[in-house]
Amino acid sequence: MKRLPLLAIIMGIASLLPIVGCTCAIIFLSPAVTPRMLEVTVGYGAVMLSFMGAVHWGLALETPAIITPGQETGKISTYRLLLGGVPAGIGWLSLCAAMFHELAAVLMLMAGFAGVVVVERMAWRRGAMPRGYMTLQWIVMTVVEVCLLAVTVMALSWKYSA
Repeated sequence: MKRLPLLAIIMGIASLLPIVGCTCAIIFLSPAVTPRMLEVTVGYGAVMLSFMGAVHWGLALETPAIITPGQETGKISTYRLLLGGVPAGIGWLSLCAAMFHELAAVLMLMAGFAGVVVVERMAWRRGAMPRGYMTLQWIVMTVVEVCLLAVTVMALSWKYSA
C-alpha cells in the first residue's frame, strides 16, 4: 500500500483553516454575525464532506485493485463508488436544512462526518486506504467535530440569552 504524500498531509491540515476561522468568528465576534457565519460554516462543511466522499471515488477509479487478497475487485469498487456519493448527499441536505434551521444543518454535518470516519476506518482495516490516511483523518475529523460542537453551543447560548 502506498504511503500518504506529504502534500496530502499539508493540504488536509490546511483544509481546517476555514472551519476553524468560522468557529473563531462565531465565538469571538458579535452575535449579530452568527447567522451569516453559520451559513458559511455549513457551506464549507458540506464542501469538506463532499470531498471526503470523493476520495473513495478517486481510489475506486484509479486503482480498483486496492483490496485484501480474496476480495472481489468489482464489488469493492462498486461499494466505494456508491458510498463515495453519500457524503455529498448529506452535505447537500445540510445546505437545504440551513435555509430553515442552521443548527439542524450543523447537526446533520456532525452526523455525516462521524459516519464518514466510521466507513473509512472499516476501509482502512481492510487495507483499502494509504498508510497514514487514518491518522490524518482522525486529526481532521476531531477538529471539525469540535468546531461544529462549539458552533452549536455558541449559537444556542446566544439564542437562549437573547
